[in-house]
Amino acid sequence: MIRSILSLFVVATLAACGGADTGTPAAEASSVPRTEQEVVVSGTPVTLADLSVEGMTCEMMCGGAIKKALAKLPGVEATEIKFAEGEATDHAIITYDPAKVSDAELVKAVEGIHDGQYKVSAVNVTRQVQGEAPVLAPAGDEAAEAEKDEVSAVLPTLELPNLLGFLSRLLRM
Repeated sequence: MIRSILSLFVVATLAACGGADTGTPAAEASSVPRTEQEVVVSGTPVTLADLSVEGMTCEMMCGGAIKKALAKLPGVEATEIKFAEGEATDHAIITYDPAKVSDAELVKAVEGIHDGQYKVSAVNVTRQVQGEAPVLAPAGDEAAEAEKDEVSAVLPTLELPNLLGFLSRLLRM
C-alpha cells in the first residue's frame, strides 16, 4: 500500500516537472510588441526597458518576485515597479547593460515567474546616448530677463505605502 502511494507520488512529481516547457517563454517573447528610441543625454548613458506587465495583483509580492527574478540576470542594474491598483497593465522599468542581457531575456524572466502568472504585453526600450542636446533659448534681451525672473524649486517625491489599501488587500486573501 505504502509502495503504491509512494510510486504514485513519484510519477505525479515527474509528470508535473516534465510538463514545463522552458522554450515557450522565449517563443512568446519574440511576439511581444517592441519599440525603441534614443535620447541624447549629457551624463552617463544607460539603457532602460519599460515592460508592460499583466497579471500583477500587488506591488509588494508580485513586484518583489519580478525584481528578484530580474536581479538574477547578468547586466541588470536596477528595477522599479510601477503598480496602479485596478489597472490591467503595470510596469517594470529596468536599467540594464544590453551587452550582457537582451530585452527578450528580460521578458522571458518575467514570464517565467510563478508558472507564467505574468504576461509582458509590450516592451519600450530607451537607449540614452551621450551628446549635447540642442538648447532653444529666447533671443537677445529676452534671454537675460527670463534668466533673472526664473525660479527653480524641485521637491523630491516621496511615495508612502497606502496602509488602508495594504490592509484591504490582506483581508481579501
